Amino acid sequence: MYLSAGVMAEERMREPAALDELPPMYSILNGEVVSVTTYGAFVKIPGYKKQGLVHKSEMSSCRVENPAEIVDVGEQVWIKVIGREMKDDKVKLSFSMKSVNQGTGRDLDPNNVIAEQDERRRRQFRDHTEQKITQKITLKYTLVTLQKTASPSLDCSTV
Repeated sequence: MYLSAGVMAEERMREPAALDELPPMYSILNGEVVSVTTYGAFVKIPGYKKQGLVHKSEMSSCRVENPAEIVDVGEQVWIKVIGREMKDDKVKLSFSMKSVNQGTGRDLDPNNVIAEQDERRRRQFRDHTEQKITQKITLKYTLVTLQKTASPSLDCSTV
């Protein structure tokens, strides 16, 4: 099927609207666990088509090794929307259970301080890995260069 440039442009204009059809950021909702994996649980929110992931790091303020020990399929849980992302025509929702009192649904992080700190920490963690590798390579190259130009007794094998 052939699409005109106008129709294709209209389709592209509608893509961001997909985010409008999602729950608002930092909203508190009650949902149902639809599946549990080794890395978290997927939760369906009534009234929305898209499911979201509660990563195991967002299930409890304590470390969670096995998400199946925290939630079961079919269980009702309170969640807070902490991420809405559109990537390659896919919409990803991120939820947190640790930010919400599971008994009452009360927001335990009403100013979203913890959510924003966690996001900053995740971003910083990602950024530094490549930088450390580059620094180590540069250091090793510098030491090998020094060894070649300096005394033959200089040992750089410990790097």
